[in-house]
Amino acid sequence: MANTAVQLLAYVLCYAGLCGLIASTCMTEWKIIARANGDTAPQVERVGLWMRCSTGAGASITCTPFTSILHQSREINVSRGLMLSSIIFCGLALLLTIPGLKCTTCLDGSEQMKSKPAIVGGGLSIIGGLCAFGLICWYAYEVAQEFQSTSLIKYEFGQALFVGGAAALLSIIGGALLCASSKPPKHLRSYPEKPSVSQTQSTEYV
Repeated sequence: MANTAVQLLAYVLCYAGLCGLIASTCMTEWKIIARANGDTAPQVERVGLWMRCSTGAGASITCTPFTSILHQSREINVSRGLMLSSIIFCGLALLLTIPGLKCTTCLDGSEQMKSKPAIVGGGLSIIGGLCAFGLICWYAYEVAQEFQSTSLIKYEFGQALFVGGAAALLSIIGGALLCASSKPPKHLRSYPEKPSVSQTQSTEYV
């Protein structure tokens, strides 16, 4: 019963991680760029994976979608590819795990067969979380390098990095718990019983 509760908790964590990964991928605030504009308010740009939004002096927000993949920077293209791959891995993990959940009636005939989909799903969730977490660490490093390279432009981390990092950790933790709670119980190996020695032996008395 305890393994079932842990398995359900792991599935919920994986689901929350997938939702967070989708949200962070769609967010337009992966990087914040503030440019000094004389005595007026600085121009602030919020850069995402799909568009760039700028805020001028009159507080008007203008968003410009990125048009072509070929004309984008390596940073954008790599981030898109890894985040989409992470979402695909985590989505497949949730689908494959459903037959392996102990609260379902699928594959109830064999404990070995029932545990395999859940373990595979947990592994896919870990892979997806690692892809997203590695990308976010690399993206944050690039932003920090840009911040140190110039003093005229101010670079900051966007909220999408924090949302994506938390979602990646949830996917990794949920996948690990899913693998641990889905292992079939180890059955004791049966050994043939030794023949019992008869305690009643005939003794002759003279």
